[in-house]
Amino acid sequence: MMDDLDEDLPVLSFHGPGDYRLRVHARGRDTAIDLAPDQITEWYLIQAWPAPVHEAQVLHQSDGYGASVRAR
Repeated sequence: MMDDLDEDLPVLSFHGPGDYRLRVHARGRDTAIDLAPDQITEWYLIQAWPAPVHEAQVLHQSDGYGASVRAR
């Protein structure tokens, strides 16, 4: 993730030590790829819950920028 955040990220391990699953949702990734916009153009939702270790699953990928990065 970025290292220039204005605030700290919240603690996601609210049930204490152990294994967690994460769901990360992003939108706006294709809005300002090579620009330095004055306003926020990307939004992220991160959900966490306690769960056993499991292989990562990609449910949906539709951003053009991400596709070009993954193809490298």
